[in-house]
Amino acid sequence: MTLTPPPGTRGRPAARDGAAGPTVERVIPFAFTAADSGGNDTRPYRDHVESVYGALPDFSWLEEGSAVSYHDMARVIAGELAAELADVDLVITVDGSPDCRHQSFPGCLLADLMPGDPMLLGISEQGVAGPFTALRVAYDRLADGSSHRALVLVMEQSTLPPDGRAVRPARDVAVALLLGPGGAMPLERPVVTVDRRNAADVAGPAGDGAGMPYAPRADGVVAGAGLTGLGGQHGDPVLARAEPGHPCAGVWLALAGLLERADGRPGGQVLIADRDPVLPYHCGLLLTLPAGDPPALAASRRKELVS
Repeated sequence: MTLTPPPGTRGRPAARDGAAGPTVERVIPFAFTAADSGGNDTRPYRDHVESVYGALPDFSWLEEGSAVSYHDMARVIAGELAAELADVDLVITVDGSPDCRHQSFPGCLLADLMPGDPMLLGISEQGVAGPFTALRVAYDRLADGSSHRALVLVMEQSTLPPDGRAVRPARDVAVALLLGPGGAMPLERPVVTVDRRNAADVAGPAGDGAGMPYAPRADGVVAGAGLTGLGGQHGDPVLARAEPGHPCAGVWLALAGLLERADGRPGGQVLIADRDPVLPYHCGLLLTLPAGDPPALAASRRKELVS
């Protein structure tokens, strides 16, 4: 079963009037430290957490955490990418876990800091499916001419209460994906499927991904941490794998690392695939990479990135 498209999107739009379809222009990873925190007042967050979880005996996770909020990330990213955002008219923010600055919305700040008046959307609580849903919305709007260029911003912050969640962000990171009509990496419409079988059944007895609901033939695979057993449904080589500890941004950090490689990266169609460890989502998209090492497809803006 295919996940129902969000309101305002169309089923499967084709590129308008024979024009080239949407492309990914750049993939830009960021890493943050406590120095990027805007000095957030943590008391409102503490009160909010206790209203949800009840009284907590230990707040060392908050007192010692980096407290880099999505608001802080948006401020930094808007400043560092200012020259590349002039004609972006669609902004989609994605997060998979709560913000340590819960009383503000990063997309509103980001849109205010950007030139023009971009359309703004926010996607949360979809796990690994969030970025794929965002890219599908961006694809649809670029394909039918509703938008010209799009920024999809995937964010993870690590200052979270110890609630035993299955996957917790290991550090504060973000990945900016710029989409437009003239980039070097043509994109096919992302697919998000709902599969309510358990992960062991879907992976198959050999753990080779044989039961995955979306696994088109490709020249290589960039696999999310939820697909650590995937060797490619058709024997496609795994070009990069997401590291654990990045439940929303992991596969996109892995893609950025692949694009930054200077060792003769192969061209061709690459399947970007991930499966949520908790929610019943399996996601994939096909991205065509140019051969070699063309400049400016990916560039780390921060040190300490997951490689």
